[in-house]
Amino acid sequence: MEIFNKRKLNIRDTKRYYSDLNNTALKGLEIVTFKGINKNANEDEEVSHIKTLYVDFLMGFLKFNPVVESGEELGGYTIALNEIDMYGEGNTLDAAKENLIDSILEYIDIYIEKIDLFNKVESIEKQVYMLKLIRCDGDREKLKKEIGL
Repeated sequence: MEIFNKRKLNIRDTKRYYSDLNNTALKGLEIVTFKGINKNANEDEEVSHIKTLYVDFLMGFLKFNPVVESGEELGGYTIALNEIDMYGEGNTLDAAKENLIDSILEYIDIYIEKIDLFNKVESIEKQVYMLKLIRCDGDREKLKKEIGL
């Protein structure tokens, strides 16, 4: 379809051609919807319509680096995820892992509920790390795998 040669659509055209837009994205082309009426305006926010397989591939390059600390002075274990400023602790390593997963799940709920706030105050990097965790859909085993535990 000729309209997709531009690759950028305003919201009106996105709604009008959504079915075709979706099929085009599934074929491997990124289509961008811009918020305003001027496709060249820098202040307009944009949304990409892109094949999920491509997002999965790109997210694969985003790695968490859990920091595990143990010692008598700590009274157990602490696992920190500096990428999202979170940690878990416990008397055993497994307990610290479970505590971290519980904290992440609670934080995801708050993050989604208050997304407007987090979108304004968090760095793009942290937002993308959070998206990676949100995409686990609350599955504890997927979360453990994604954060490298």
